[in-house]
Amino acid sequence: MLDSILQSHPELCGCVVSCAGCGLRFLTHPRNAGRRNLRCPFGCRQHHRRQCSCQRSTAYYRTAAGKAKKKRLNARRQVPPAAQPQPEGDPQATSPDPQVGAQPASKPLRAAAELRREDVVLDEASVANSPMLPYVRMVVSLIEGIAFTCREVVHLLRQTLRQHRIGAGCGVDYLLGFLHRHPP
Repeated sequence: MLDSILQSHPELCGCVVSCAGCGLRFLTHPRNAGRRNLRCPFGCRQHHRRQCSCQRSTAYYRTAAGKAKKKRLNARRQVPPAAQPQPEGDPQATSPDPQVGAQPASKPLRAAAELRREDVVLDEASVANSPMLPYVRMVVSLIEGIAFTCREVVHLLRQTLRQHRIGAGCGVDYLLGFLHRHPP
């Protein structure tokens, strides 16, 4: 798909970079063209950010100030033995089973406009709050040559997903078939 976009828009060839983590080619903003240390927005960025955060935190907690802080934090978590509640009944039972006699918590049902298929939720709120939306907006803006807002991209996505084919069949079956042919 990326190659077909580059054939129709050769001016975007400089915006194609490879992910430093997985090697996947993706479009980036022209100001980042030519950089070799970029990571793709499909998970490598978040993974690298978490790794760096873990390394920073580990390095901090190895310092004297970090060790003192961790000691204070751990001391606040401890509950004195006298304050711990004693279970009633059998002295060998250390904790009562919370599931016995518990009523199931009722969850509110989601809106009927939502479709859940293998952890893919298609509704306007999840699209509008998606971390992929800024990337999709940037790619659409690059391809079309027009600056789009995130709200306009959500509107365009809603229009695209509302289109129905001509023919018999359930709308859910059509949408699931579309998702299998064109994963998000």
